[in-house]
Amino acid sequence: MMRKIAVLACLLLFVAALSGCMVSKKDYLLKSDEADRNAANYKEQKANNDPLEKDLTNMTNERDLLNSKLETEQAVAEELRVQNQRLSDIIQTKEVSQSRIIKDTMEINKKLQETNTGLREKLVLREDELKRLKAGYENLQKRRDEELTQLKTTYDELVEGLKTEIEAGEVQIRRMKDRLSVNLVDKILFDSGKASVKPTGIKILRKVGAELAKIQGKRIQIEGHTDNVPIGGRLKEKFPSNWELSASRALAVVRILQTDVGIDPTLLSSAGYGEYQPAVSNETSEGKADNRRIEIVLLPLYERISEASETTE
Repeated sequence: MMRKIAVLACLLLFVAALSGCMVSKKDYLLKSDEADRNAANYKEQKANNDPLEKDLTNMTNERDLLNSKLETEQAVAEELRVQNQRLSDIIQTKEVSQSRIIKDTMEINKKLQETNTGLREKLVLREDELKRLKAGYENLQKRRDEELTQLKTTYDELVEGLKTEIEAGEVQIRRMKDRLSVNLVDKILFDSGKASVKPTGIKILRKVGAELAKIQGKRIQIEGHTDNVPIGGRLKEKFPSNWELSASRALAVVRILQTDVGIDPTLLSSAGYGEYQPAVSNETSEGKADNRRIEIVLLPLYERISEASETTE
């Protein structure tokens, strides 16, 4: 600014000179001193202004730097805000998921408790049923042991009572587990091709029946068997096949045991097997003779209908 004033003063002097105006020496000296003072003031003012300009420049640079840092920090802050929002969303989602998991877990635990309660109740019922079955099995086993003991006693008594017939080969007695059978060859009971018992056969059946009547807790099944020779001739009119012959002979023995011996008819049954349950091969005449037989079989009693129904339930 001072520099501009000094230049302006010189220009005025120069213009005055050109315009022909005459300036006194005194005025010139006064103006010259004034110009020197102005120049000195300018230099001093400039010297004072330079630090200020430098400070201003420094401050401007610092301001720009701060602005740059502020922009950077604002960008970082915005990024942090975005990340924080994402994290908040994730946490909220996890909280919802965790709440759902807790709810589902509680429901599952409730169902498990209900199931466990039901299973415990069923287990108690099963244990009671097992105890009942175990007691029934023990009773059955005890009864079975008693029956086997009784069956062995009966076998021994039959063998002793029919010793003569057994030695003569007319009677065979076999015991297999809980089954006892008395085999009588048909020739001592029946004539060939007939189903009526001979007098000698009735005598033997009475003797066998007397021993059978002593037995308790068994039913008696009479089984008729033949060889494999087909029925022929006029006999075929009465017995079309060995089925009819074997069944008729078994039924005839049942009648003797009921009427002559007095065995309870509810314990008696008959069955005809024809030629289809051979004891030995039919290839020889001896084999055929052995297969023509009456078997008296001791079997367990039939279950009563009420007992069978209860067992089924």
